[in-house]
Amino acid sequence: MNNNIFTLKYKKDGTFLREIHSFTSRKSRLTISQMNAIQKYWSYIGINFQIQLLNLSSIFHSNHSFVLEIGFGSGENIIHNAINFPKKNFLGIEVYKSGIGSCLNLAHIHQIKNLRIIYYDAIEVMNYMIPNDILSTVQIFFPDPWNKKRHHKRRLLNKKFLKIIAKKLIVNGILHIVTDSESYAFYILNEIKYMHKYHNLSENNNFVERSKSRIITKFEIKARLKGHHIFNLMFQLI
Repeated sequence: MNNNIFTLKYKKDGTFLREIHSFTSRKSRLTISQMNAIQKYWSYIGINFQIQLLNLSSIFHSNHSFVLEIGFGSGENIIHNAINFPKKNFLGIEVYKSGIGSCLNLAHIHQIKNLRIIYYDAIEVMNYMIPNDILSTVQIFFPDPWNKKRHHKRRLLNKKFLKIIAKKLIVNGILHIVTDSESYAFYILNEIKYMHKYHNLSENNNFVERSKSRIITKFEIKARLKGHHIFNLMFQLI
């Protein structure tokens, strides 16, 4: 398992190019169970970062549709979906090792075969590892909202990344976003509204009802207890 989630990049003059990331690199505390899961199960469903496009059909031994979840946390939702939709292939990306460990534990308990996970920066993975025109769905649930205005530049779902996602989705593919930040929800709507490849599936061109396939995770329960409204956004590539 590769511990480094950054690919070093340099300018033409050889000086280091510092990029803005949508997450804070921090050492998450691992439980003994999580550490053991990484040691025991990573080799079964973990994919190390590489600057080479993945052959997803070969990796999954299947040509079923490919669903990508970015930032899967502890893996509650992606595990639930992998269990309930055995004829779909699920790929998850996460930058926190504690989440990787928890997801590996759940995958082992349920003996899941249609799941692979990557421990790396999603932007790098999308740029270097995911082929174009291959994903049926991209799910991004509760990304860091970076609520302070000076931190908006760190938000993952900006025009640049939304364009990358559009390249990876198949025609009629779905981009599904959920956030408990009102400002982020409207920021996303504003970023995407002039991108003509995306069709908002909301009747009012804003938000949709919660999808039955998306479970209410512990994170969402905490958000609701704090009085946060949950915003569901769903777009189709046309």
